[in-house]
Amino acid sequence: MSKRFLFLISSARTTSNSEMLARKAAEALPSGTQTHWLNLNTPALPAYRDLRPRHSGVPMGRLGDVFSHVMLASDIVFVAPIYWYAFPAPLHLMLSHLSGWLDVPELKLHATLQDKSVYLITARADPDSTVPVQAEAMLRRSTDWLGLRWGGALHGVGDASGDITACTSFAAASDFLT
Repeated sequence: MSKRFLFLISSARTTSNSEMLARKAAEALPSGTQTHWLNLNTPALPAYRDLRPRHSGVPMGRLGDVFSHVMLASDIVFVAPIYWYAFPAPLHLMLSHLSGWLDVPELKLHATLQDKSVYLITARADPDSTVPVQAEAMLRRSTDWLGLRWGGALHGVGDASGDITACTSFAAASDFLT
């Protein structure tokens, strides 16, 4: 199977530091690697409604688009700034929808996810290296529970758009996904 990287962008800012860091990492992927960039903000995901014990059925519309890209990906890269020590709302919302899709037997999501790798790329304004620890731990725990492979995390520091290029993680990005 050829590699297909799905980059799930959740920053409210266009040309965010986290996205710049992810694009730098993607530049180093081997020739022929497919990449798809999906912004979870545009258009916005619908609100999550927990319909258990019934299930919500097959995802349609915007959710169907996100679901199909997740299913086609060999590698999923969560690209997120750290806001107030956590991920942005669109990423939390996407993960909530994913948990609902697990309850739809015909989707076979759990079995399909186990063949995928997950990476995390973040940016934050606070230079304290412990700031992304909780957010990364939440994603790692979810990854482990779902049986996905953890590929690692790359954390950068930058406040204003473009600040990330002066961060040591920007230079390290070239080796992150390879």
